[in-house]
Amino acid sequence: MKSQLYISEPSPSCPFRVEAVQYIPASPCEDGFTLVFLHAMSLHKETFEPMLDHLLAVSTKIKDVWSIDNPNHGRSSVLNQKLLSTPSYREYWSAAEFARAIYSFLSSSVHGVDFSARRLVGLAHSSAVSALMLLLRDKEFSSSPKSRLNFASLILLDPALLPPQFPSTIILSNMFGKFASTKRDKWPTRAAAHKYLAAHPAFKIWDPRALRLFVDCALRDSDSGSEVVLSCSRAQEAGFYLSPTADYKARPVEIFVELTRTDELPIHIITCLKDEYRGQTLPSKEFQIAQVKTTTRGSVQLMERGGHMFPQVEPALCADAIQRALASTAGETKARL
Repeated sequence: MKSQLYISEPSPSCPFRVEAVQYIPASPCEDGFTLVFLHAMSLHKETFEPMLDHLLAVSTKIKDVWSIDNPNHGRSSVLNQKLLSTPSYREYWSAAEFARAIYSFLSSSVHGVDFSARRLVGLAHSSAVSALMLLLRDKEFSSSPKSRLNFASLILLDPALLPPQFPSTIILSNMFGKFASTKRDKWPTRAAAHKYLAAHPAFKIWDPRALRLFVDCALRDSDSGSEVVLSCSRAQEAGFYLSPTADYKARPVEIFVELTRTDELPIHIITCLKDEYRGQTLPSKEFQIAQVKTTTRGSVQLMERGGHMFPQVEPALCADAIQRALASTAGETKARL
């Protein structure tokens, strides 16, 4: 597959520069789907590359793929470091900031693509699902014709859609906030970071290429240049989970329920019931599965291996599951025509 980087400049909807990468299959389907991938917290836009290598080799339904950085992650964090270091953002982040960045990039002219004319499939992993929900239904993104994106379906990868009334949501928010605020965030070199992460219980099960991409893309040089640090700071990640006004829970869940109730587009969930969080994700996953099962065009696929990070741990299995969801969407679209 070929790839090309694009950077959108700050806009009225987003104060940040946003970098995205376009992947083009060796034999693109000109009337096929345009996939828009959104990564989880603490990751980066290139994290899907091992999975995409497999997906683009087996799928004939894809025109191209776009993966968009959360602007305080990956290479985008380097572009935005000055603003991210201000008091407004130093210990704060939100799902809405990612949604604004996605909207800003897709509606920009830097790439020369009219995404409103594309057959889009939105794919999001973990907390990025909240940003995708806000993009689809929040009034902030509904005032311009450019916001009327033609999503043919949504594919949600182990979505962190956490109903705020569930006791497990409070437990998980505190757990993720503690993980974020206490994890190691700097190393003398990238080689040292790779050695440390390759032995870490959370990372050593990753596909080797996914781990290498994390070291290359989820870390940046420190301001002094004497070490490498996490692109998404511990303070910002912890602030995302622990803020009293955290927006990744109530409104995204409301939108998800509305989308399943109206059954207006297929929603495909790919999830793993074996989590790494003492089973605390099970109530929210059972809720998500039950909602999708009320629809006529959605689907649920259960991953047997990989846990919450299965796109990085089992990229080929993840690609196969995505291909099945795409095939379902393609067949449903053809039937409607």
